[in-house]
Parts: sequence; C-alpha cells; structure tokens
Amino acid sequence: MKHVIFDCDGTLMDTSSPKYMLFPGIKELLLTHSKDCLFYVWTARGRASTIKFLEEFGIKSLFDSFSTPDDAIPKPHIDGLIKLVGKTPKQSICVIGDSSNDMIGAKNFGVLAIGATWNKEAHPQILRDSGADFIVSHPSECSKLIELNLKGDTHV
Repeated sequence: MKHVIFDCDGTLMDTSSPKYMLFPGIKELLLTHSKDCLFYVWTARGRASTIKFLEEFGIKSLFDSFSTPDDAIPKPHIDGLIKLVGKTPKQSICVIGDSSNDMIGAKNFGVLAIGATWNKEAHPQILRDSGADFIVSHPSECSKLIELNLKGDTHV
C-alpha cells in the first residue's frame, strides 16, 4: 500500500467562500487510488469540524485516519504524522498540502512533499522554499506522482 496524507483546508476543501466545497478533482483522485493507497488527513482544523465536513462531502469513509490539533502537536511538528503512519516505510508516504507548514512537516518527517496550488491562496515559490518536491496545479496531477514516486509497502 501507498500512504497519502492530505491537508484539509485549502487542499481537500475550498474554504475561501462562505459555502465550503471540495476542490474539483479531489473526489476523483481519491476514488482512482482507493485500491492502492491508504488516505489520511493531517490538518490544523479541529477534529469535529473536519469529520463533519468530510461526511457532508461523502468522502470521510475514504480516509483511514485523521490527525488534528485535538490529537497531536500542531503542524509543522511531525507528531501528527507519526500518529498517522508510525513506522511505515518513508518511501511509501507523501504529504499533499497548500502551506509552508505542510511542506516543512513532510520534509522534517522525511517523506515526499507535494505542493498543491489549486487553492488560489497557495504560493508556489513559498511551497518550493519550504521543501516541496513537486508543485501541482490540479489534483489530477497527483496521480502520476503517486504512481511514479511512491513505493508500496506491506504495512497496513
């Protein structure tokens, strides 16, 4: 299995307007890789709110586990990542996020960092400067990166 860790606000869901929604392409990305990946959420949003929105969007069941400030030391500290994937081989893990904290945490944990710029507030140069291995402008671009850059493991 491959292990894909998503940020929530600005990566999975668009919180830039009063009515939150999934970014276009997120559900398709999750469904495309649901057989070969385990998905996680590592977010600065509280647990109850995170779960509420993911349930409303019909994608909560696609995630194996969640790490919020209610569960672990907040980003960019790696405590949440450790709680999500523990001793899983690093070459089977990536973090997809839109902030410097996402990239810094991923690099400090020693895993692939994918900077997501489909959020209009995300800044590619800041993501690069914070350690992003790749910058993508649409969720569909993550598919190839997951396929080519992550090695599956036997840990479930």
